Amino acid sequence: MAVVMEGPGYGGNMTTIPTSQVEYVTEACDNIEAWDPAVDEAECIDRIRALAIGKSRFEAAMARETADLARRRAQAEADQGVVEADRGKGLGAEIGLARKESPSRGARHLNLARALTTDLPHTFDALREGRLSEEHAQAVVQETSWLSSEDRREVDVMLVDRFGTLGPRKLRAEARAHAQRLDAAGAVEHINRAVGSRRVGVRPAPNGMAYLTATLPTQQAVGVYSSLHRDASTMVGTGETEDRDGQPRTRDQIMADLLVERATGQQTAKAVPAEVQLVMTPETLCGWDDTPAWLSGHGPIPAPVVRQWLADETMVAFLRRVFTEPKTGQLVSLESTARAFPLGLRRKILLRDDICRTPYCEAPIKEVDHIHPVRQGGTTRWDNASGLCVACNQTKENRGWEHRGNGQFLRVTTPTGHHYTVATPELLPGRDIDPEPP
Repeated sequence: MAVVMEGPGYGGNMTTIPTSQVEYVTEACDNIEAWDPAVDEAECIDRIRALAIGKSRFEAAMARETADLARRRAQAEADQGVVEADRGKGLGAEIGLARKESPSRGARHLNLARALTTDLPHTFDALREGRLSEEHAQAVVQETSWLSSEDRREVDVMLVDRFGTLGPRKLRAEARAHAQRLDAAGAVEHINRAVGSRRVGVRPAPNGMAYLTATLPTQQAVGVYSSLHRDASTMVGTGETEDRDGQPRTRDQIMADLLVERATGQQTAKAVPAEVQLVMTPETLCGWDDTPAWLSGHGPIPAPVVRQWLADETMVAFLRRVFTEPKTGQLVSLESTARAFPLGLRRKILLRDDICRTPYCEAPIKEVDHIHPVRQGGTTRWDNASGLCVACNQTKENRGWEHRGNGQFLRVTTPTGHHYTVATPELLPGRDIDPEPP
């Protein structure tokens, strides 16, 4: 994904309104790039430590600027007569774009900045002095989020001597312990509310794998894991380690297979009934070429692996032909007279955009949106469609936001006037544009 940013505070080949502060940051980074090589290994370590401290200080500065932005936005919208409940809507997504991160991460940074600059001054000072990383600070913020401001400040004081001596996991546990002691009743209520956020998700992992995650109440998560571990250990102990193809398995591999079999009801982990959108060239399908296939929403899969999948006798494959532009590799356009995107057109848009089209978001597509809204005369056609997640689709409806584009690009404008432009990627990024005939 290639994203171009324009607006105040961006340098290089982007539109810039320079300020002394932005120029200072740019100059400082340039000075670091100009360092001479270290004289020995010890100096390499000293530089790494110094840069880690500098990174924390930059993170503290970003938190300060983020909190200042939130205050300014709230005041400006109050002056415009915006009701308090609607002030700051979309600000997290705006911050995420500025940081080249997803809207959800932007919202997390906004919450961090507000907490550090209001209720957690010692945590903020430790970050500013380089004694904590942003990960440490996030841990304190998250584990005290449900407390009153008074109790939150007390936890902040209790942790002062621990800053710089603990890893983020241990610091998180100690912050949680202090919070639960200060407000035991509130802790119970907070945990009960958290049960409502249980969910299952999937995201790509390296080497053609994926992470299947489940957010569960602790006792349920531990119970699931213990059951899998117990049964896999029993199979290892009795020598039942081979799969149905006669391949030996480790205990971890058996646990993974048991999870899949129990979740799907299948006899083997491989025989999972699920429809996936797998895009490949005819040459890859027939074995004449090794251009990687593309698993919609996840990324490239090596051609030999795909052919191995298709050779599995338990696999049922349905073929659909899709056509791309010869030079750009983008899908050809389709149109509809309906207000809602029909199934065929929607499927092609999901293939084209792969993940949420908003720059840096990368969440799964949940909605196909009209770039130019129907209420303003927008039509249901290929060049007026974007695959978006729910959050980004809602964000674009907020005050000051605008999406413009077509099948080749999307340009997002935020309330501060900054622009972020992303080009539509090729359907198969690894393909040879002009392959030799087989």
